[in-house]
Amino acid sequence: MASAVVKPKGRLLRWSAAALIMTVGLSAVGSVAFSQNAPSLPASRQAASIPALPSTNSSPLPFRYLRFGKAALPAPKPGERVMLTLESPGHSLKLTRGQLLALPTMRYTTEQPQLHRTFTYEGVPLRDLARLGGFVGKDLRVYASNGFMTVIRASDYLSTPMMLAYVAGGKPISVLDKGPLTVVLPPDATQFPARLYSRYWVWYAVKISPAP
Repeated sequence: MASAVVKPKGRLLRWSAAALIMTVGLSAVGSVAFSQNAPSLPASRQAASIPALPSTNSSPLPFRYLRFGKAALPAPKPGERVMLTLESPGHSLKLTRGQLLALPTMRYTTEQPQLHRTFTYEGVPLRDLARLGGFVGKDLRVYASNGFMTVIRASDYLSTPMMLAYVAGGKPISVLDKGPLTVVLPPDATQFPARLYSRYWVWYAVKISPAP
């Protein structure tokens, strides 16, 4: 009677051990198959949706480009007016509207806090302008034609798609709508509340330089 009880227990233990080995083996095979069938995106595709530069911001907003810009900056057309100057010690780059249009371009809809009106803006990200000027990673001084100047922190413009806009609602920005060039922030009231960041909204912008 005792041996009849022991034998089923031995078989049960052997079956349990075999089942455990099969389960572990299948799990290992499954994990290898999954890792082979789900490769990571190539770097060229990742760069289109996440910032390519380091940031102190813990939750950066994506940089989604409407156009990536031309490989080389076109020469200004005869008689074309200079709209923006990128200035650093020993170097000055003057840009016309046509040249700004040839740079990387973003588009998004946000409310202009002074006008309390919503526009769909197009323009050049500040980080791309800073890179073109040779001072990316430094805080920016943005100057307006009326004498106003503000400083925009590198940690903000590197991690957030702030732009220098030249189009609102599909048209060049009028003077009445704070154009022709105006700094625009994305619609993130939590990250950039208007009461604290209204000074970033520089209109009539004419010059950008690195802050000392």
